[in-house]
Amino acid sequence: MTISLERPAVPVVGVTNLVEPYDEQHAVVTVQMVVSRDQLAAAVEDAATKAYGIQDPDELSVEEVRSLAAFSLAWMSALELEQGAQSMAHMAGPDADDVSLQWYIHAVYRAVDRAFPKAG
Repeated sequence: MTISLERPAVPVVGVTNLVEPYDEQHAVVTVQMVVSRDQLAAAVEDAATKAYGIQDPDELSVEEVRSLAAFSLAWMSALELEQGAQSMAHMAGPDADDVSLQWYIHAVYRAVDRAFPKAG
């Protein structure tokens, strides 16, 4: 993981702001992390479903998918992310408990593949 720190904090569009309105911005911390496809799908699904109520991930733009992923990765714990990734992989597979949700899960994976194409 690479972490960089900018001081003083300069407001940047598109950066998750965790500072309460009564507090003063002190620094912008940039965290880079390596995640799997399943972890990205879990992050996107978490934000799309819980925070935004998105019905069809196929309609999301690349920018929207990346924003949803960043939003969730900023808030989810490592344990939540890993559990979500395992759940997504299971729900997308042939042994899924509820195949009625597979269209949505597969749409999330397609959105992830659009926004984060595999290198190489």
